[in-house]
Amino acid sequence: KKEEIACYKKQAVKLHNKGRIREAVELWRKGLEEFPGEIECLNGLMSSLHFIANEEKTDEEREETILLAEKILSVSTDETFRRSATQILIYDLPYAGRTDEAERLARSAPPMFLSSEVFFDYIFKIKGDREKGRENCIDAVFTILQLANNLFYDLCVFNKGNYELYIKIHEAYIRMCDAVFDDGQYGFFNCFVMTRHFWLAKLYTCLYGDEQKVRYHLKAAADCAAAFDSLPEKFIHRSSIFGEGYEYDISRTSRNSDKSAAYDLRFKLDDKGLDAEELDCWRDREWFKEILSSLEKNL
Repeated sequence: KKEEIACYKKQAVKLHNKGRIREAVELWRKGLEEFPGEIECLNGLMSSLHFIANEEKTDEEREETILLAEKILSVSTDETFRRSATQILIYDLPYAGRTDEAERLARSAPPMFLSSEVFFDYIFKIKGDREKGRENCIDAVFTILQLANNLFYDLCVFNKGNYELYIKIHEAYIRMCDAVFDDGQYGFFNCFVMTRHFWLAKLYTCLYGDEQKVRYHLKAAADCAAAFDSLPEKFIHRSSIFGEGYEYDISRTSRNSDKSAAYDLRFKLDDKGLDAEELDCWRDREWFKEILSSLEKNL
C-alpha cells in the first residue's frame, strides 16, 4: 500500500511541476477511491485543491478543501499533516468568510524564529556538520527570498495608492535578489524578478511616462521569462556567498499554470490581456514590438 501511495505522490509532484493541477486533483480522487480515508491521499487531494489558482477555484472546491483540512485535523496525530492542514485552513477560511477562525489558527503558529531552519542551524553548528549546515543556511535564504516576495507584494497592498512607494518596494526586492545572486543568474527566482520588472514598467509609465525606464524593465522582464523557461530540472545556483554553489531541483516545485513564463508575460503585454492598458502608449514603438517578438520565440 505504501508503495502504491508513493506512486500516486510521485505522479502528483510531476503534474504540479507542469502546472496541471486539476489533473492532480483527479489523480488523488482516484487514490482515495482505492484507499478510502488514507491520510496521505486526503492530504494530497487537499493540497492539490488548494493549489488551484484563486481566480479559477470554485466555491465548491474551496469548501471541499476546508472540509478535507478539518477532517485531517480531526483524525491525524502526525504533525506534518496537521501543519499542512492548518496552513491551508489559514489561507482558505478567509475566502469563506471565516476570518476569525483563521486568526485563531494563525495565533497558534510559532513565530519565524522558532522555525526548523533556525533550529537546524543551531544543531548543525554544535555537531560541526558543515555540509548540512551550509545547505540548511542556503535553503533558509531561499525561503526568506520567497517570503520576502510575498511580504513586499503585501506592502503594496497595505499602502494602496502610494505608487511612488510601490516603485521603491519593487526595486528593493530586485536589489535583494541581486545581492544574493551576484552573478546575475536568478535561477528559480527569475519568475519573481520578472513580475517585479513588469510592474515597474507599468508604474514608470503611469507616474512619469519614462520611456527609457519602461523599455529597460520590460526587456529585463522578458529576459527573466526566457531564463526561467530554459532552466533544466536540476541546475547549480551560483553566488559568492554560496561557496561552491548549490544544486536546485526545480522538478520538485509546483506551479498553478501549465503555461510558460514567456507565455504569461506575453499575455500580460498583449493588447487583449487584462493588464495591458497602461502600456498602450508604447505599442507602436519598435522596441516594444521587439520584446513581444522575443517572447513569441520562447513560447
